[in-house]
Amino acid sequence: MNLKRNILFYIIPLLFIALDANSSDTHIESKLEDLVSKMTLEEKVGQIFMVEIGSITPDQVKEYHIGAILNGGGSFPNKNKNHELIDWVELADDYYLASIDDLDQDNQKIPVIWGTDAVHGHNNLRGATLFPHNIALGSTRNPDLVKSIGNVTAKEVLASGLDLTFSPAISVPRDDRWGRTYEGFSEDPAIVSLLGVAMVKGLQGELSSNFMSNETILATAKHYIGDGGTERGIDKGNTVLNEDRLMAIHGIGYQKTINAGIQVIMASFNSWNGIKMHGNSYLINDILKSKMGFDGFVLGDWNGHMEVEGCSVDNCPKAINSGIDMFMVTDAWKELYKNTLEQVISGAIKRQRLDDAVKRIIRVKLRSNLFEKGVPSKRKYSGNKSIIGSKEHRDIARKAVRESLVLLKNNNNVLPLNPSKKILVLGKAANNIKQATGGWSLTWQGNENENKDFPGATSILRGIQDTVMKSGGSLEYSKNGYYKIKPDIAIIIIGENPYAEYKGTLSDLTFSLDDLGHLEWAEELREKNIPVITIFLSGRPLWVNRELNRSDAFVAAWLPGSEGHGVSEVIFESRANEKDYDFVGKLAYSWPVSSEQTSLNIGDIDYSPLFKLGYGLNYSSTINIEQLDEKIDRKDNSLIGLTLLEGWPQEPFSVVLRASSDNIILDSKSVTTPLNEVTVSIIDHLVQEDTQKIIFHGDTESSWNLLSSKKMDWSQAAKESGVLVVNIKSLQNDINETLYLGSSCGDQCKAILPLGQLLDGLKIGEWNSIGIDLNCFEKNGLNLSEVQKPLFFSSQGRWSFEVGRVYIDAGTGGKEMLFCPHIE
Repeated sequence: MNLKRNILFYIIPLLFIALDANSSDTHIESKLEDLVSKMTLEEKVGQIFMVEIGSITPDQVKEYHIGAILNGGGSFPNKNKNHELIDWVELADDYYLASIDDLDQDNQKIPVIWGTDAVHGHNNLRGATLFPHNIALGSTRNPDLVKSIGNVTAKEVLASGLDLTFSPAISVPRDDRWGRTYEGFSEDPAIVSLLGVAMVKGLQGELSSNFMSNETILATAKHYIGDGGTERGIDKGNTVLNEDRLMAIHGIGYQKTINAGIQVIMASFNSWNGIKMHGNSYLINDILKSKMGFDGFVLGDWNGHMEVEGCSVDNCPKAINSGIDMFMVTDAWKELYKNTLEQVISGAIKRQRLDDAVKRIIRVKLRSNLFEKGVPSKRKYSGNKSIIGSKEHRDIARKAVRESLVLLKNNNNVLPLNPSKKILVLGKAANNIKQATGGWSLTWQGNENENKDFPGATSILRGIQDTVMKSGGSLEYSKNGYYKIKPDIAIIIIGENPYAEYKGTLSDLTFSLDDLGHLEWAEELREKNIPVITIFLSGRPLWVNRELNRSDAFVAAWLPGSEGHGVSEVIFESRANEKDYDFVGKLAYSWPVSSEQTSLNIGDIDYSPLFKLGYGLNYSSTINIEQLDEKIDRKDNSLIGLTLLEGWPQEPFSVVLRASSDNIILDSKSVTTPLNEVTVSIIDHLVQEDTQKIIFHGDTESSWNLLSSKKMDWSQAAKESGVLVVNIKSLQNDINETLYLGSSCGDQCKAILPLGQLLDGLKIGEWNSIGIDLNCFEKNGLNLSEVQKPLFFSSQGRWSFEVGRVYIDAGTGGKEMLFCPHIE
């Protein structure tokens, strides 16, 4: 960015401030000053808190004068996943009425805001319309469509009585290994800005017309700033750029959304050149608020303040001093409130900084007409079941699916297909709606869901089936590759399993499933001269050369959401009286030519992707894709730094409980063996769902097992002084029966180490990191080159403990307790 461009970057918002009627609304500012002048210190401190509904009651909102609440991913009214719309509305009423209790004449009546992650539709609400994720919308390049999606989302959120969505993401993902890649519209800041502004206008309304009307909700631009630029795509990692590059790539979208009237901006977990964003006063106060002219409020992310140096989850004056206006906090909120109040009294947090934060929050509440809207149940659309997943809304979602599909290969113009033929559909993803909706879909990770959890939704298989049956064709479906009737055409549907945030981080971009049988299916079908069409579901571009080579046509369908009909409408020829649809989607991300091409972006000096940004075939294209290189050449085979477990197990790992010959797979947030020998639950520690609580109930030998579907070779890591690190918190110890820790490569090939004595010496309720030298496992019987079960715990006693991150590190760094008893 040259000097002239840099100056313009900062001048434009100042012009906007002068012209924006909202910013100069003297009536709002006058009312704001009067209201804040009457508030007590306790009321002001409460106003800068947003607390998760699972940790706070309506009565506590009233008692502590809390300014905002939220529901995290998978957090529902009354903790009921099978909820009804009225459950949301009634709870919204409870919180709202508590915040403005008319019986208490001494308190200022400041309504509470309820925020939710409605990031591709109102995805926490059962039965809502789920749109394609942002990565797919980027391929549409259609701001009018994105604006209409924002408008639909606003209506369905309003129907549930809520006020605010944590959307859109203005992320510019630059390394596709990042587990949040699908949250970004594109690697190109121009596309991100175009569609980010469109989404803001759809959610909040236009500044010139329906801004903050009774048909809109508050939007949030997130995550400020540089979340998509971290080294190696590590979630919450470090973005290393000079300021000009940071602003040119990751800042433009924020300036554009500020110009469009964004009222809330969420701070990011990541660091910029080593400084955590929640504690970066320069980027928040000097750049965002002063130079960019943002006068709404800056919201923290989920307990994000605790990552600031010198802070903890219940104590962080530095975050407020650095420009965070509102904490987002979970179960530690009372302690944080108490400490924050004391810090204002002591001067650790300046009163003028607190007043500024409070004014920003209440200014947004005034601008959004929250004071006038009244109780949630009386607002427009509130409780209106007919708009949730309505035909009108689902039609818009189907259009979004159609326009987001990108045709990567169509050799010999095998597409479009004739629906009157014999069609074979293969792959579990075809009828598995959760693989089309991905993460942030009813639950946080999206991996617990079943088709029944999405009432009104249509799987891709169902869409194809409807099209084929209506046209007189026949369809056979097989999950495992076996079929009865030789087809004319085969459609293989494959893709990533659902994930969200850091759970989706990859070491490279090789598409890999537990079973690569789909490659064999494709080979066998093509040997029989049966054309193969592959529909690929993913949250990022992945190295799929093997799949491309075995496909006559290949469609990148991203994460299309709940409307599977949109896929069939494009890949099949239309029948009489139906509209013809062609492929219009163009890549908003560069597609890798190898699994190592992880940080590849338009404008790079050595820009050589397999498919460039903007690539996308249609039915008039005559391009044939030649045979591609299938060699997997991983430059870095080291396991050092590899995370094996952090809450939910991710491929290739799974967790299985074993007792009394029963094997129970961890596939929901809490599972127990049939006879109650061992229980495991997914819980929160540092962040959402990052920890497993394991309870051995005693009397019977039972075990908790972390399995890998692929054999792991630890031999090289052992030569590099590799250590298996387990973050653990002891809750209950059994002095009579020990607890064992081990690793296995088979029944006759395992190392079992007594862990009980070590845990007995640890303080109950405190986290500790223990490290086991990989060579220690080998000394005790493990073949390091064929590890299948990297970690297990077993006991027949009563033990209760929590396990956080499990990973391989080099040495201990002086942080872990080395643990290696030798068993003769």
